[in-house]
Amino acid sequence: MTKYLFLIAYSVCSNLSFGQNTNFTVKEIDSIVKRIDSTCIRAGIVDYTFHNIRHKKKIIGGGADWFYTDTSRTKLLKAVKETSLASESIDIYYFYNDSLIYLKITNRTYTEDKNRITWQGQYYFQNSNQIFKQGELNFVFNSKSYLETARKFFSPDQFWRRGN
Repeated sequence: MTKYLFLIAYSVCSNLSFGQNTNFTVKEIDSIVKRIDSTCIRAGIVDYTFHNIRHKKKIIGGGADWFYTDTSRTKLLKAVKETSLASESIDIYYFYNDSLIYLKITNRTYTEDKNRITWQGQYYFQNSNQIFKQGELNFVFNSKSYLETARKFFSPDQFWRRGN
């Protein structure tokens, strides 16, 4: 009898362990995101500007990427990409084992000194596949472009990798 109880307990524990299970539920991903937000540290920021194609000196917008790592500064946990052109976009990427698991995007416009959210969404990923979406139904979400941006955060020349 104790042999069966041990096998059942082992099976339950191995299925709940993060190292064993890469097929997370939305609830489990939400839990990982909360843990990342409470433990990550800022490892660097990169600012950039957008110039008019015809007039190289004319700045038409800008942006910044913030990188958040674990305490050893060797593992990227979160990246925030903010761009401002005609509107402001904020994309927050969350990673687990160097793979995108959650993305939150928000687009804001400013009219008459008022900040208005144009659209926003939350997207859950598993092994580079979108598994769940919450957000605006009329917003066309192209997961491939966001996954490509997420991959670029892991390139060897990224600021957070250089140990600022």
